[in-house]
Amino acid sequence: MIPAPPAHGAWRATARGMAAALLVLLASAWLLPTAPAVATELRLGYVEYSLPGVDRKDVALAVELWARRYVETERGLGVRLTGYHSRNEMRKALAKGQVDVVHLPTVDYLLLSREMDLKPFGVPVTDGEYGERYVLVAAKGSGITQVSQLRGARLLVQAMSAGPESLPLRWVERQLRDQGLPVAARHFSGVEFEVQASRVLLPVFFGQAPACVITERSLRTMVELNPQVGAQLERIAVSPPLIDFVMCLAPSVDPSLAPRYAELGLGLSDNPWGRQMLLLLQLDGIAPFRAEAIEPARRLVEQ
Repeated sequence: MIPAPPAHGAWRATARGMAAALLVLLASAWLLPTAPAVATELRLGYVEYSLPGVDRKDVALAVELWARRYVETERGLGVRLTGYHSRNEMRKALAKGQVDVVHLPTVDYLLLSREMDLKPFGVPVTDGEYGERYVLVAAKGSGITQVSQLRGARLLVQAMSAGPESLPLRWVERQLRDQGLPVAARHFSGVEFEVQASRVLLPVFFGQAPACVITERSLRTMVELNPQVGAQLERIAVSPPLIDFVMCLAPSVDPSLAPRYAELGLGLSDNPWGRQMLLLLQLDGIAPFRAEAIEPARRLVEQ
């Protein structure tokens, strides 16, 4: 198990979606024989959602260099990496058999799996748990102790997907519904999404925003870097662990491959390239898919 580094720079956050997709590509590469090299092409697809502050050019360049130098040169595996701009685009590609392996945000996976036979094989592990816990945070002394007191306020959310695709926002929506409150779009004056932890937490720390939603790991790291953050902020609520993404075989791929992909995910930390990707993602590893691990997210999607 590889511990995640404490840094939270823009590179880590912006690279998260595409880097996670490439973990699937890495797993696929390891399954090929090393000699002789086989001229094979893996068609890898992922759903791409844009967020403020994301520099796709920098991410694309790093991904391209990594894929060509390792996956193609050392493993003899051609790569066709395709980003789809929406769940509907991904649905069409899967239906036409245009992809072999897909990296899907959890909301997309849960919705698409109702329509087609996706074969999940890998999910992220963070701090020894499947997924991430999110924390609703407010300033100490503000008098805010529950989400109902944020009516008409601005809410900042750390997330890798915006809008209804965002699991942390769906978690907030569940809290609002359980308390008989309006949906987020009506309860808050606005909801803003950021991939960088500092951009959601520091405005609350400096009194520029009343509250934010941030991952447990990000909050802990920022408190370790600056103990005053912990002294001046209050936890209002904590989510169950929520899985951000799911790695799947497409319906058109031989289902007998699924156990092999799942088993291989456990060994990512044993390979230097796998360790590099895990550090970038700030994940402990990729674990075999377990239906019960995705239930907290499923309950939010199917509410």
